Amino acid sequence: MKKIMLGLAFLFTVGTTIKATAQQVTQQQRVRFYYYPSSNIYYNVSTGEYWYYDNGTTNWVEVKTLPATITVEKTPRYTVYYNGPDVWKDNTVHQKKYKSKKGITTEKTKTRN
Repeated sequence: MKKIMLGLAFLFTVGTTIKATAQQVTQQQRVRFYYYPSSNIYYNVSTGEYWYYDNGTTNWVEVKTLPATITVEKTPRYTVYYNGPDVWKDNTVHQKKYKSKKGITTEKTKTRN
């Protein structure tokens, strides 16, 4: 009986440790971005880099400074979180959820390049 109790206690401890470690890893990878629906771009708050879709290459591009053709000044922004840096993988969801609506103002920002 003693061995069974010790075994159960050991399994409980191991299970709790594994769960806590998994939660820490998930929290560490969670990245905060600002999403600008009018320009369909993301700004990584921790790195200061932008993600935008380049129609010419048909790829998402990460840059420190946006091209002059993309403006984010005085446009609504939304805070979104993603586990990792590739937030654009959820772009279809974000486009639907945060449609750019004319005449409606939300949190506004002026970004620095």
